[in-house]
Amino acid sequence: MRALLGRSPVSARTARAVLVAAAVSVAYTATVIGYSLLPSSGISISGTPWHAVVLYSAFATGTVGVPVFLWLRARLKSPVVLLAAILLFWHVLVEFPPIGSGQGDSPGFLFVFLWSPFYVLAYAALAGGEHRLRTRGVSIPG
Repeated sequence: MRALLGRSPVSARTARAVLVAAAVSVAYTATVIGYSLLPSSGISISGTPWHAVVLYSAFATGTVGVPVFLWLRARLKSPVVLLAAILLFWHVLVEFPPIGSGQGDSPGFLFVFLWSPFYVLAYAALAGGEHRLRTRGVSIPG
């Protein structure tokens, strides 16, 4: 019984990483929904708003929350670098005609969310590789 009343098995660092990752995911979801509500965006949310919030939050957790958690909890930088590249590509570079059509940001939000399972797999591969390099004693800049 004493063990049950003792310290939680979840460390403060892990709890903080989970809370920050969840907050960043919710903030990204709020940004997407806020942008979607603008009349000039030309984006409509199908279904009920609550379903959209839950679905967008789940996808945002995979795309945005996972690398933030890995960075804060395990100090793994490679998933955050991939996240920055994903967001830069889908929200900035898509706007320029050589890559995209330049007709708005709706495709960016769509692909950031819908490709979330693939991003999670890529984050896992990068995090595993970075962790393996660290445990072998390879110096990683940064």
